[in-house]
Amino acid sequence: MAQLQIKPPLQSIYFIYGTEEYLIETIQKRIISLAITHEDQAFDMSKYNMEEQPVEVAIEDANTLPFMAEKRVVIIENAFFLTGDTKKRKVEHDMDRLAEYVQSPSPDTVLIIIAPYEKLDRRKKIVKSLEKQAEVFEFTSINDSMLYQILSDEAAQNGTEYTRQGHERLLEVSGTNASILVNEVKKMTLYAAGEQVIDRELVDRLAARTLESDVFQMVDKIMNRKPEEAFRLLADLIHQKEEPVKLLALITRQFRIALQTDLYQKQGFTQKQIASRLRLHPYAVKIASSQISRYGESALKKALTFCSDTDVSMKTGTMDKVVGLQILIQKLVSL
Repeated sequence: MAQLQIKPPLQSIYFIYGTEEYLIETIQKRIISLAITHEDQAFDMSKYNMEEQPVEVAIEDANTLPFMAEKRVVIIENAFFLTGDTKKRKVEHDMDRLAEYVQSPSPDTVLIIIAPYEKLDRRKKIVKSLEKQAEVFEFTSINDSMLYQILSDEAAQNGTEYTRQGHERLLEVSGTNASILVNEVKKMTLYAAGEQVIDRELVDRLAARTLESDVFQMVDKIMNRKPEEAFRLLADLIHQKEEPVKLLALITRQFRIALQTDLYQKQGFTQKQIASRLRLHPYAVKIASSQISRYGESALKKALTFCSDTDVSMKTGTMDKVVGLQILIQKLVSL
């Protein structure tokens, strides 16, 4: 898990970006714990949200001497100005002040800049400067071995074994969001109390299902030509008041992933490379790869056409939304 290690000595600036919330939070906590004690955080740690406060206020704080501790910690959150986002906001930022600080940071401060976004705008000088001057952590994706290690460690802290079978089933049931998975493992370790292992059976009994995983299961039934089971899953989701248009979008996404995986595999890309290109967890690509053999490129393209036609019918009101999904499923299982 080298990606989560802090190399000594502490740096003056840490730049963390990406969409993996759990990893961002974890590395941030580790930096803070190395820089300052919990007791001193009330006096010498500050957070600034760039959606609400100008960056120059944070920089002024970063140039202030610590009050109690040896170091001051200043955290800049939601640094949207490092992306290509052009949305107008009520707060204006003095980027020159930030640029000056990056070039000459205070030796008494640890500045943590967090950009929880998928992409940066590397044409911007400030982004280039940060990537050169700061210690950078990129968390745009998480590989399966790292995720398995995180969850195994979480279970081990409570004296519980986390099995590979349990891991595979948990991904199927609860998705691949690390924060959600950590919470699920915490819940299961409390139940297991060190006397049971977290295996497939325990996951089936205790893990919370996500909408995405339910739709994934439904698409899998469709691709396996099991319409009765697919209709049953659809009925359950409708009963749970899930919006049909949202369900259609998730169904379409799953077929699109399968088609993209098929096309990339034909070009010789590995599952790991495909996951990186599509910015998906490798498990999603692994499952899509297994589905391809049951459908094929031609059928996947037709499926996406059917999904597009259904979307138009739903949004123009020419067809009842639930009926539209039922007809779509019948078409998809017939391909």
